[in-house]
Amino acid sequence: MSSVNKALQILRKLGEPPYEYSLTELSGELGLSRSNLFKILRDLENNFFVIKAPSSKKYHLGPINLRLGRVYSRLVGFNEIAKPVLKNLCEIIGETVYTCIWEGDRVVVLDKETCQGSLYDKNDFIGKSLPVNCGSSGKLLFAYREPEKIPLLIRNLPLQKRTENTLMDVDQLLKEYADIRKKGYSFEDETFDRGVIGLSVPIFSKNGEVTFCLSMNAEKTEKNLDRVPFWLRNLQTAAENISYHLQFRY
Repeated sequence: MSSVNKALQILRKLGEPPYEYSLTELSGELGLSRSNLFKILRDLENNFFVIKAPSSKKYHLGPINLRLGRVYSRLVGFNEIAKPVLKNLCEIIGETVYTCIWEGDRVVVLDKETCQGSLYDKNDFIGKSLPVNCGSSGKLLFAYREPEKIPLLIRNLPLQKRTENTLMDVDQLLKEYADIRKKGYSFEDETFDRGVIGLSVPIFSKNGEVTFCLSMNAEKTEKNLDRVPFWLRNLQTAAENISYHLQFRY
């Protein structure tokens, strides 16, 4: 692995909870020697990509990442477009709604809106990565990768066994991905958390690619299961709204 790739792996790891890591912790997480890791961290620190906290001696992302993130956000305009849609959707359905992005080999939560007392109201999962074999958003975004590449990708990505309903068999997962792509949405039924259902729909960019998705979660009750068609219609309408505005951005 080149030094550039190692530096990128470090930055990605620092973007995951708990967002601060010691040299020893990073070495264990990334499988890199402490001496090699220290040299790369020093270069990242000198260029303001990484900061070492004086008290804890742990590393966290530096201020330049905020600027780069804002440049990307302004270029693409996704959060600017999606935020008011998320707020309106949350008011309509009364449940937690959120957006996710495909980062090349994983799914990451971008933003969320929630109502007081709704599922995950107190859970700040923005920025967290999600597995591709469970949960509606992870499966949805993975299903929209290039079909010919999905079989190879799924065999090289870590799968998580979250509940007794989580699929771990690759052949079964490939069938589900094909079904999701055919239907145009993903339904979650206790594969990520027990007692939780959810829906995800794709957000299309101008070239027809699916980099983002719009999702929701709720407790699994008879009343909520009856509301799934209502939720799906509103998610699809909101996703179409975001997709339409993205056509003029990139």
